[in-house]
Amino acid sequence: MKTVNTKLAALFAAAWATVALTGCGGDPDKIVVVGRQNSSGTYGYFLEEVVGKDAHFRQGISAQNGSKEVVELVSKTPGAIGYSGMGYASDDVKMLHVSKKKGETGTEPTIEMARAGKYPLSRPLYIYTAGEPSETAKHYIAWIKSSEGQEILKQEHYVPLTEAETGAVPSGNPPDGQIKVAGSDTMIQVAGKWAQVYMKKFPNVKIVVEGGGSGKGITSLIDGQTDLCNASREMKDKEKADVKAKSGKDTVENKVGMDALAIYVHKDNKLNDISIEELKEIYGEDGAITKWSQLNGATKAE
Repeated sequence: MKTVNTKLAALFAAAWATVALTGCGGDPDKIVVVGRQNSSGTYGYFLEEVVGKDAHFRQGISAQNGSKEVVELVSKTPGAIGYSGMGYASDDVKMLHVSKKKGETGTEPTIEMARAGKYPLSRPLYIYTAGEPSETAKHYIAWIKSSEGQEILKQEHYVPLTEAETGAVPSGNPPDGQIKVAGSDTMIQVAGKWAQVYMKKFPNVKIVVEGGGSGKGITSLIDGQTDLCNASREMKDKEKADVKAKSGKDTVENKVGMDALAIYVHKDNKLNDISIEELKEIYGEDGAITKWSQLNGATKAE
């Protein structure tokens, strides 16, 4: 009986949390602000590029563990706004056009606009290793950066490397081995696909992919717990120094693509454009925008 009561209590708690978050019975004009946990590279990138390098997020943001969870929550919450990679778009959400300044025409988050540098929230994606990787891992990274790996990146709605950055498909078979990959939740969708296709092509290699955020992946790299670290931000100098101190090896960086960080709202929201300035006022600690009526063209959560 105690187990049943505990499960019921958990269900009721989850239900009430959903009611509170979605604003049921509350102010339909209130913006429900959704973000990421602080170990995420996406969290750090958004903080620096939107809120400000030395600034802080406002209190009360619903922090999600993964990129997919952000989009899913926004899709179920008419009054929500969130940020996540454009590869996680669905029919239940809308990606806003983004400009740098209020009043400017926003740019759609697309592969073409991100690669051209016209979409303001674009960032490189990396794979890091502690020292030169094993021959097996080196073959895998080369394959990811080849036309075959980059085609998968494009199919998953990320931004592939330029033609000049894309390498040739590696010749021959890789040595037998296992590769452990950890890090960015932004990249876990394409990382899983890369691993699946590569292992089918080279069944003598086993690849294990874990998420948890760029910060977690970098910590695992420092501690020698992963072979490859996926990261949606650059490693910091201190983190590279920690790798050197623990392993005696220099960090090796491989750029493997780009991501356009999209701003998501519910599919029924009439808002189409938003600026970095307005996003700062929504997400920043001292931001003045808390209601949809403060944004031209937005829709209250009915």
